[in-house]
Formats: sequence, C-alpha cells, structure tokens
Amino acid sequence: MTNNLLSFYTMNGKILKKFKDKGITILDPRNTYIGTEVKIGKGNVIYPNTFLKGKIKIGPKNVLGPNLYLEGAVTIGSGNNITFSHITNSKIGNQNQIGPYARLRNNVKIKNNIKIGNFVEIKNSQIDDDTQIAHLSYIGDAKIGKGVNIGAGTITANYNSVTEKKSTTIIKDGASTGSNSVLVAPVTIGEDALIAAGSVVTKNVPNKALAITRPKQEIKFGWVKKRN
Repeated sequence: MTNNLLSFYTMNGKILKKFKDKGITILDPRNTYIGTEVKIGKGNVIYPNTFLKGKIKIGPKNVLGPNLYLEGAVTIGSGNNITFSHITNSKIGNQNQIGPYARLRNNVKIKNNIKIGNFVEIKNSQIDDDTQIAHLSYIGDAKIGKGVNIGAGTITANYNSVTEKKSTTIIKDGASTGSNSVLVAPVTIGEDALIAAGSVVTKNVPNKALAITRPKQEIKFGWVKKRN
C-alpha cells in the first residue's frame, strides 16, 4: 500500500470515528467514504458503499444507502430514505423516498413527501410536495407542482437539437401524466389536468382538461387468421 493510499484510509477512518462518536450509525466503515466538508446530523443510518464528497449537509434521522453517491453542494433534510442513487448539486427536503437507481443532478430542488423511484433521472428541476415520479422517467428543466403523478416513462423533452436551446416544462398542482407521455417544452400542463398514456404534448393544456394526441385504436377482426 502506497503512502498516499495509507494516508487516505487513515484520514477517512478518523472522520468516520468522529461521526460514530456523535451517534451516527455507520454499518460498514470499510466501505464508506465521508469527505472533510461533510456535515451530518444525529440519528442517521449509513449503509455500505456510501460515498459522500463535497459541501454536503445532512439533517437528522435519514437512512442513506446502500450504494449511494453524493457529490458537490448537496443539502438533505430529515427523515429521508435514499438508496442506490447518484445525487449531485441538489437540495432535498424532508420525508422523501429516493431510489433505487435514481439520478439527480444540476440544481434539483425537491421539497417534502416525494417519491422518486426506479430509473428516474431529474436535472435542473423543482418538485413540490406530495408528488410521485415512480418509474422510468426523465424530468429536465421542469417545474412540478404539488400532488402531481408522473406516469412511468414520462419524458420532458427539454432540448431542441435544431436551435440548441433548452426550454421549461411546467406541470401544475394535481396534474397527472399517463405512461409513455412526452411533454415537448416549452409547455404548461394546468392544474388537475390529465395527459393520456402515449401522448406527445406540444401545446399548453388547460386546468382540468384531458389531452390526447394519439390515434384511435383500430381492431381488424380475423386479420391473423386471414394472413395465415
């Protein structure tokens, strides 16, 4: 083992001991890294393969990891459960569930009681209380209100490859998107509005309206038999 590597392990061991002495549970110190600028409140539980680097401030009583990577300016409130995720330069409120396999980056602001689930990527977006983004979605350059439900596979298409500009998607309180929806920015989805599954939305949707942009389903009876 080189002197630099030995010095690294020695310094990290001292930092982990400092936090353990303050009442923070670190389940596997051999597979946990905490940087010198990190601040952690009491009552946190840190699972193995958690990596904390940068100006990170963590409030009390969170469950962090396993397999969690936090880097840059990250602020986390209290009562959160964050697992198998990668978070950089973001602010997270209280009582949120994030992961597994979530990616938050570049100025994400999450308030309280929000669920961000499997294979969700969020970039430069604000998300208000009680919203769910549970599966397979990309949310970029968006402002999402309270109590919004984002269906599996929803995408905010924020980048125009022709103009090379990015635009904002606004989804207001209580709105809901169906599975595999694409919201082409700039676009606003009104309060309590619904987006039908499989729709590509390019125009604003009024409050309490239903937007459908897919063709009607057609049934051709006996088609398979005739083909065979």
